[in-house]
Amino acid sequence: MEFGKRRRAAVVVLGDIGRSPRMQFHALSLARQANLEVDIVAYGGSDPYSALLEHQSIHIHTMRLWPSRDGVLPKIFRSVMLLLKPLIQFIMLLWFLCVKIKAPDVFIVQNPPSVPTLVAVKWASWLRQSSFIIDWHNFGYTLLALSLGRSSRFVAVYHWVELHFGKMAHGSLCVTKAMQHELEQVWGIKATVLYDQPPEFFCPTHLEEKHKVNQTAFQDILNMQYSRNFILIVDCS
Repeated sequence: MEFGKRRRAAVVVLGDIGRSPRMQFHALSLARQANLEVDIVAYGGSDPYSALLEHQSIHIHTMRLWPSRDGVLPKIFRSVMLLLKPLIQFIMLLWFLCVKIKAPDVFIVQNPPSVPTLVAVKWASWLRQSSFIIDWHNFGYTLLALSLGRSSRFVAVYHWVELHFGKMAHGSLCVTKAMQHELEQVWGIKATVLYDQPPEFFCPTHLEEKHKVNQTAFQDILNMQYSRNFILIVDCS
């Protein structure tokens, strides 16, 4: 991929960036190998890899997390929340992608979630004259169907949005050849398979380090077993 004068990329995750290792690796690769300034727009929560935090060209912009109280609401309000939540997320995403960060050459967005992520990133790419790339990890509508059922109207709308805006991307990545085949044959989307590869800080362990790790783990198991036996002895007495 050729980058313009901006020399910037934006990695978008509508989720905890610390729990998205693949998107973290994308950011590191873009910063290290392509020498780009990288803006990450995501939720906080878990700590990202230290290599990400220490890199001067990677800038993390944390969005406010939507409160997870849907389960305690009466059923009559749950449908309203299903509509209200993506609307607020959509506005928040547009604010970050169009105002908070500088215009990038390319947006790379994780899918799922598809709604409202794909819509917001597509709009932002149009407004900021940037490329729009989707990294397909799964199909969002199938995950939603697990909780709402395949016959749900929300699932049908979700599927349409995912398909429609998925086709509008300038490029697509995916994690397996099976997904690549599904995207091309069923969805009409050509995707490039990009297998997950561990970065250099996941290096093979030296023999001495392995010995120390194994010794520590074995000692922990012994201590745990001793504690259990001690508790059993106390309980039996």
